[in-house]
Amino acid sequence: MPEYIIKDGQFAAIARRLLRFRHLQRLAVRGRIRTANFGRSPPPDRVEGQLPAMGRFDDRPWPGVEPPCTFPGNESVCPERFIGMTSTLPPSADRGRRADDGGFGRGGEFAVAGFHSAMRRWLDNPETMIESARTAADSIEHDLGRDFGSEEMRIYPLLSPDSLAAALVDMSGQVVAASPVFVAEKAERYIDPAVVGQVLRTGRTCVAPVAIESGDGGLDPVIFAYGAAVQAASWILPSEIRARAELAGGHVVVLATITSLRATPLKAACETFGLTGLQTRVAMATIRCGTIKQAAAQLDIAYDTARETLSEAMRRVGVDRLPALVASLASLAFGVLPEGYAAGLLEDIWGLSSRQAALASLIAEGLSRDAAAQRLGVSRATAKKELDRIYDCLGVSSAAALARAVIEAQALSCTTAATQGQVALAHDHAEPLRMMPRGDGTRIAWSDYGPASGKPVLVVHSSMTSRPVSRALVVALQAAGGRPIAIDRPGFGMSDPFHGMEPGAHDPFAIATRDVVSLCSKLRIPALDVVARGGAQHVLALADAAPELIDRVVLVNPDPHTEDKGRRWGPLGAVKEAYFRNPRLVAMMVRLISAHLTPERVARMMERSFAGSPPDLEAIRDPQVRSDYYRAVRMFATGRVAGYVNEQIAMATATRPAPRPQHCRWTVLIGEHDALHDPADVRAYWQEVLPRAKFVEVMGAGRLLAMTEADLVARALTGIPPR
Repeated sequence: MPEYIIKDGQFAAIARRLLRFRHLQRLAVRGRIRTANFGRSPPPDRVEGQLPAMGRFDDRPWPGVEPPCTFPGNESVCPERFIGMTSTLPPSADRGRRADDGGFGRGGEFAVAGFHSAMRRWLDNPETMIESARTAADSIEHDLGRDFGSEEMRIYPLLSPDSLAAALVDMSGQVVAASPVFVAEKAERYIDPAVVGQVLRTGRTCVAPVAIESGDGGLDPVIFAYGAAVQAASWILPSEIRARAELAGGHVVVLATITSLRATPLKAACETFGLTGLQTRVAMATIRCGTIKQAAAQLDIAYDTARETLSEAMRRVGVDRLPALVASLASLAFGVLPEGYAAGLLEDIWGLSSRQAALASLIAEGLSRDAAAQRLGVSRATAKKELDRIYDCLGVSSAAALARAVIEAQALSCTTAATQGQVALAHDHAEPLRMMPRGDGTRIAWSDYGPASGKPVLVVHSSMTSRPVSRALVVALQAAGGRPIAIDRPGFGMSDPFHGMEPGAHDPFAIATRDVVSLCSKLRIPALDVVARGGAQHVLALADAAPELIDRVVLVNPDPHTEDKGRRWGPLGAVKEAYFRNPRLVAMMVRLISAHLTPERVARMMERSFAGSPPDLEAIRDPQVRSDYYRAVRMFATGRVAGYVNEQIAMATATRPAPRPQHCRWTVLIGEHDALHDPADVRAYWQEVLPRAKFVEVMGAGRLLAMTEADLVARALTGIPPR
């Protein structure tokens, strides 16, 4: 059989018309095709047959072929894209980033300056804003809508540092610095110096699907992104890359979507859902191989065993189709990915039409082909034909493999979104995250800090934070014999909201009790103590719904619902007043603020917000306190704000709860200082609701009492006689 040699300049014109990717891949695997890289030498350790340099896009026109990304007839015919081709990322993939705007579609400086100007009005002149909220709340809504469009209210991913396979390379393609993942996977073998040179010449970001060797000797498609260092400085980058002075120019940053193939992050994702050892091994093999049959063969187990094992794994994850299982695990291996980022990059990298990209995304979500066809309003035959084209374009042969490709595209798109590198890296203090499915397929996120022998203590988060518990409070409760457990309420953190629950049309505090009861049933917890860092309304609802479940309760600085006669001051008070006067401002303001939740900005906002509370100002000088607070609010930056919106609207529109004289084993701790409420008003409010509770004013403490006086909180809990 003759050996086929295809020159770079001829490849695209010939391949697009005559060959399909799977055929080329089979030829490569059989050693019947290789590349001829005229004008440059391939890296010495590049494996022949992997096709990394074939059909590379550059800035030179091809004879008789349209320039890159301008294929005519794209809506009806899937252009043939091959592993090794690159594509320049247009604004759709970069989410509005342009080389001349500093990372913001409307101009980076304008957007940031506009945000800071708006926030200064609330932070520097809260009394004026409180008066404005009382007299002209509708005009505040109008001004925010006029000044800040959807581009400023963007959302960002929260990525694990282990998910970032990244390198900084010089103009010759030699690695200057690399992340541990990049080094471990020996990803430098797949760097294309020609693409590096193209990026440096044109200043445009390029993406390149590349075939890498898999553990079973086959080939796995992986996406590489190349960006000029000056522009890539706004990407989410590991510290090894961001710290290098070479980012000033003359270098290129390379990112690779290898994480979903790596054992460590995938295993952690499986553990999050409580999969057994066998379920984890079968799930990981299926993600790598793409089909159950191939996974069973790789693990040397029976096909029926693999299928039954995956069925149980799907039950634990809360999905009913294999692609959804793959998508759930692969996505969690990267971190927390906002929805809807994949479609644009699928079009840009693989040349899918908009309809094909939408179909691929739906299949990855777990929909059947027929259900996806119905969702898109196309016939079954059309969906089948389009799906065949998608498989050919991506070089996959199963819906599970397609799901992995979609998640990788989503992760890459999120990683290269302009965030100034601050918003989206997970903290080095890992949370013991666990996930549990609800009956409707949505999920509950929770953390069990242990030890298993301790008395369960439900640590309730406030309406302005999420599940992560401060390290000081965890240590204090454990030392007191407790087992801290925290749950993200619906729509907070990583817990999904309940379907069909419109803000203002339901009681979110009562709805959230379902998750607590379900989790306690799963963990076989007959009774637990409660420490609430805010969120008192949820504790009341839980005591009403499951009184037998609640033993001892400590409420720390419980917020009253917003009343017309309540005293408010400071920036937080101004925001509360605005919410009370116009509940529509809740969603608008939280999305605006969330899009700018860097650690530095959170620290500055804390300084201004706690200006009237000396102990809180002293507390936030502690790096651990600042870090723990940021961990508790950072999930809002991923767009997960439904819970906050629901609860803030409920607080602004609810009435005072009826007295609960039956609650006698409750202690309420109120700090001497509070930047949001008058402590005397808080005490009077809750004494009416909880007439038999014990009230303690903590002198010298502020709103962050649960973080700064953790030992006192633990003593208050153990000082209550158990049932």
